[in-house]
Amino acid sequence: MHAQTTPAAGSLLASLIAPLTPDEFFARYYEQDWYVTPERVAAVADLISIDRIDEIISDTELPPSSLSMAQSGQGLAQEEYTHPNGAIDRGAVLDNFRNGVTIVLPQMHFADGKLYKFCLGLERDFGARIQTNIYLTPDSSQGFGIHYDDHDVLVLQVSGRKKWEIFGQRDGLPFRGEKFRKDHDDPGELKAEFVLEPGQCLYVPRGLAHRATNEGTEPSLHITVGILVQTWAEFLLEAVAEVTLRSPDMRKSLPRSLFFDPATRADNAATFQHLMDELARKASFDATLAVFGSNFVMAQGPRVRGALNALASGIAETDRLTLRESILYSIDLDGEEPQLTIADTAVALKPDLAPQLQAQLAAGSVCIADFTVDDAADLRDTVETLVAYGLLERATS
Repeated sequence: MHAQTTPAAGSLLASLIAPLTPDEFFARYYEQDWYVTPERVAAVADLISIDRIDEIISDTELPPSSLSMAQSGQGLAQEEYTHPNGAIDRGAVLDNFRNGVTIVLPQMHFADGKLYKFCLGLERDFGARIQTNIYLTPDSSQGFGIHYDDHDVLVLQVSGRKKWEIFGQRDGLPFRGEKFRKDHDDPGELKAEFVLEPGQCLYVPRGLAHRATNEGTEPSLHITVGILVQTWAEFLLEAVAEVTLRSPDMRKSLPRSLFFDPATRADNAATFQHLMDELARKASFDATLAVFGSNFVMAQGPRVRGALNALASGIAETDRLTLRESILYSIDLDGEEPQLTIADTAVALKPDLAPQLQAQLAAGSVCIADFTVDDAADLRDTVETLVAYGLLERATS
């Protein structure tokens, strides 16, 4: 099962890294070295603003996980900006900001439709989940000290200016969760120093040590776009899990002798080699890819803006519905029952509907009147389900 993406206006990544092309970026910089755009990217300024953050802090629900604060290289204790019940103390947040503390809005794309659409647009470019964290740093302040991240990032400088220092790259890309330990890890020597201007974009691979400090008298607002890749190690672990379903020997418990009887070492080593050989014989790239593809689609999360209006007003048989931009989906016609997988759900398809739906989706739009099926009620239910889960939306005139 291969993930498919609904049409997009063009490569979002290309617009962020120009004049570098995506091919040049992946060949020379991705997972290797930092890169900063020489010119401003116009689209960056439209993603977020200090006024939007002011609105979020003043007028929206703020559960404890929706905001954090940092200063001088470390996080601020939660009790410094929350009430005793754990709720965000909005006044304390602003008072701390006044005194030089950075406001951090993690996972902001889940609360802002524009940022969420932006993340969806990058997921095909990287073949990975994309997230955003927002950082608003007062003038002449520093949120975090020297560190490296366990995931690659694109830094989009929205307003203000930030001075960046680039240090060394650790040996081997870090696994997710393998954080920088300031008392243990050596960041290496300072290799580069520059100021990121409004509209500029910076790419930093995971494992590359860096530090950023506000420059000038204006607050710095930037978006850190996290690229949450999956590794070949994870793919291979899934392959082992898939083979285990078909290999009873792999489900046997480890023998006590493995730990307590050195005399059985050779026998246990032979069993290990037997299982490794069986894994090599039975591991299926296609089966593993099918699992990864389905999980990648399911985990994307829906984009359903406008779906309520469409369903409330009703969908006529002649209404033209288009595929929502950048939404992932997949159709499997080869299993026991055809199905379409989309964010959060899998939709069972009638055998006569499935190939027709596949063809219409491939063409970019769907119209109920264009189908020839035995069960008209099921057809309507399927199409409305795809509207509800965000794959289809009303065509704009």
